[in-house]
Amino acid sequence: MYIPNTPPPSTLTLNTANQANALFKVGQVFSATIETVQGKQVQLNIGNQTLLANTKESIQNTGTVQVQVKQVQPSVVLSIMTPNAPKASDQIQHILQTAYRQLIPQQTNLTQAFQQLSLLQSLPPSLLSPLNQLLDQTLKPGQTLSGKELKNRLEQSGLFLESNLKKNEPPNVKQDIKAQLLALKQQTESLNTKGATPQLLQLTSVLTQAINRLTVQQLQLYENPLITPLELPFSRDRQVYKNSIELRKNEHTSPPSWEVLMDIELPLGNLSTKLTMNHQNEINCFLWCETNALENTIKPKLDNLSQSFADNQLNLNWIQLVAQKPSSAQKTTQVALIDIHI
Repeated sequence: MYIPNTPPPSTLTLNTANQANALFKVGQVFSATIETVQGKQVQLNIGNQTLLANTKESIQNTGTVQVQVKQVQPSVVLSIMTPNAPKASDQIQHILQTAYRQLIPQQTNLTQAFQQLSLLQSLPPSLLSPLNQLLDQTLKPGQTLSGKELKNRLEQSGLFLESNLKKNEPPNVKQDIKAQLLALKQQTESLNTKGATPQLLQLTSVLTQAINRLTVQQLQLYENPLITPLELPFSRDRQVYKNSIELRKNEHTSPPSWEVLMDIELPLGNLSTKLTMNHQNEINCFLWCETNALENTIKPKLDNLSQSFADNQLNLNWIQLVAQKPSSAQKTTQVALIDIHI
């Protein structure tokens, strides 16, 4: 089997006597030096022997090559070995590292990016409508999503959306934040070409940093397909806060189980929630409260939360407050840095 798009190796049939054939064994690899090529005839040196060979393929270059013995009877046939092509995994890792070097320095936290977007002023009217629509959709609380609706939106976003684009399937980009950011950036760059202003340049910079942030998260999802991290900024009291949700598959259980971790910033402190589901679809819920005030507020509401699980036909095994904050997955990206001393 040959690597696709790679021509098969050239073969050489040696003009040797039968007694010389005994010097070669099938599978042996030699370093050979191609001295001259005249049409289909090749002169080469192997060790201290000068040999003549015929080839069916055109050989353009002379010099040292690696050859492997393919057969010894009735004649000796050598195959010129091509250099090993890089492994697909190495190529992918190289692409990822190149992308990380390009994107990581030019990204910003989504919460910070949307905070800056909400404060921009003196923008052209043609940009205000899509920008306000984006901010309203992202920052303002909307209707409660069902599990089915959340699943549908995940399938129409991020890597899932790009997979549909690759398959030429018509995507639904109305709910995809990255698609809206890209469209808004395209509009902004078009206006910049007609007449750049400080506000337009700032908007372009913030949009680029937010898009890069989402792209880095998609690269991390590609590297760790069992972990789906999401950043969810939202607005409260004219401030932008950060929620996060992480869906991950735990391969350390038998059979594997699913976990969901959520971090929510509340006026009384941070609330961290961990949900686990086993193969029997039983759910365990763990809640961690940053402050005593938040814990005292949530503790009397646990029965109501249990009833909400039952109302949605979810099999809750147990629910409890825990003293230790659930830990999210450690996602690190190693990027080579160059330290320049002058």
